[in-house]
Amino acid sequence: MNLRLSLIAAAAALTGCAPAATSPMDGGGDMTVAVTYTHDAQPIFMAKCSPCHAGQTLGMHNIATTYSDALIDVTSVDAQGCWGGMDPATGDLTMPKKVGECALISINNGWMPYGAACSNSTPLDPAACLSADQKAVIAAWVAAGMPQ
Repeated sequence: MNLRLSLIAAAAALTGCAPAATSPMDGGGDMTVAVTYTHDAQPIFMAKCSPCHAGQTLGMHNIATTYSDALIDVTSVDAQGCWGGMDPATGDLTMPKKVGECALISINNGWMPYGAACSNSTPLDPAACLSADQKAVIAAWVAAGMPQ
């Protein structure tokens, strides 16, 4: 049991009542609580995305280890669904999404984690794919504005 859960359990024992879960990762499942990068999203990114996005700078970001990378603009032209099309004035691709938003799109479409074929009915590496609960945590984090 991690330290945060141990402290919650100790508080419950002392007060005689259990406090509400402080995040979906605490087992409460309530997506209305504050979801943060540090407590909720980053552990998932470390578990599922770190082979490529924790120091290797693939995709020009390290979302698994660096919060600020979640907030940078997507620059990869192959980031399907993460750009808004062509700017009619300049002919350039418009990229309105941030890396954190694009991560959610890529995960939901089964493109990430790369090589796991999570979009297939039988993924090549099912253990690499995010569970429905993990996807819900990432979605709640993005919906909340990707707080640290």
